[in-house]
Amino acid sequence: MFSGEFSYKMDSKGRVSVPAPFRTSSDGRYYITYGPDGCLFVYDEAGFKERAEALGKLDDFDSKVRQIKRVFFSGPGLQECDSHGRIKIPGILAEYAEIEKDVVMNGMSSHFEIWGKERWNEQRQQDIANYFQNYKEMTSKTVGSEQ
Repeated sequence: MFSGEFSYKMDSKGRVSVPAPFRTSSDGRYYITYGPDGCLFVYDEAGFKERAEALGKLDDFDSKVRQIKRVFFSGPGLQECDSHGRIKIPGILAEYAEIEKDVVMNGMSSHFEIWGKERWNEQRQQDIANYFQNYKEMTSKTVGSEQ
């Protein structure tokens, strides 16, 4: 399980350290792809396989499914940690997520996200502002559906 928030700096070669708690949750091999809200999604191999299997069950003749798969699977893919626990964020993904130097990684249970610091700060403020209302709505739906 991936949890916690960590700040790092990306080096001139596009490498960034993976938080030690995240490395212990996997074998140092990660799939990086486009995420919503302008961030990157990072899965360990088991998490990526699970997501890929779920997407594989969708109908490829549905144009929305094809669009989702094109974006999800076109991310540059597998990155392995080097001997210093760093992964490379490919340029096209760094550009998408507006990552220049300061990076924030946050756990999302089954995967983690990589954000450019400025974009993360904006998103985090929005998320916190909506947190209690969203939590109340989601839990009332869950409780209501169990009855």
